[in-house]
Amino acid sequence: MLQEVVKFFINPMLQFFVVLIILFQKRLLRRDVIFFISFSYLISAPITGIIFQHFWKINDSYREDNIYKAAVVLAGGVEHRWYAKDKHNSFTISADEYFIFNPAAERFLSGIEFVKSGKIKKMYYGNYVTESLEGTFDTSILVKKFATKSGITENQFIIYGEKVKNTLDEAKYFKKVKSNSINDDFLLITSQSHMRRAAALFKKQGVKIDTYSVQKRIPLLRDIFNIKNYIPSIRGLNFTKNGYYEFFGFLGYFFMGKI
Repeated sequence: MLQEVVKFFINPMLQFFVVLIILFQKRLLRRDVIFFISFSYLISAPITGIIFQHFWKINDSYREDNIYKAAVVLAGGVEHRWYAKDKHNSFTISADEYFIFNPAAERFLSGIEFVKSGKIKKMYYGNYVTESLEGTFDTSILVKKFATKSGITENQFIIYGEKVKNTLDEAKYFKKVKSNSINDDFLLITSQSHMRRAAALFKKQGVKIDTYSVQKRIPLLRDIFNIKNYIPSIRGLNFTKNGYYEFFGFLGYFFMGKI
């Protein structure tokens, strides 16, 4: 519930119209116009969210000389709405025979490669079952199917938990798995922008972790000198929204005592 409320209020366009409405309730001064223009630019220019991502990230603690008994790969990367839509009968293809992913799939793609290289013995993936107006879909089954087709055994891909809904669920369920079967440290794999919050949630559960981020940004200087990053765009609004989501999500869990 908290997650859905946060998603609603962090929408930059909602904030844009709220500020606009507030300003129109008063006699506008020059400073009001300057504030509105500045605010609109900051939330819509990609460079704002990009700079936040660079300062929000945490360094990997992954040890190349270590063989990890297990890694937890956080859920994400599956275009679940494509699978959940109740239109399969009209398809000329079988949905079960294809894999439709998004950029967050780098999480489990990296996990699979770590296992295949021998750096990790097993990977754990939360039982993430999506529920939406399009229907429900168990993404974990699809990812496991892809992983086994990619060269790892079924015993090396462990689905854990029961219908996890968020990262806090993944941390809580893995704490139970760890106490029952895993004694050594393990590796946590997720997106770079998500790692600070995810690592804090796992540590709060008393789980010792090393971290490995994927979807890393290019060096900051290259971003700063890219003129496209200063032009307001939908891309910029998405960067701002994602930054809001991670920052306020972290604060929310902190005040709840979950971090």
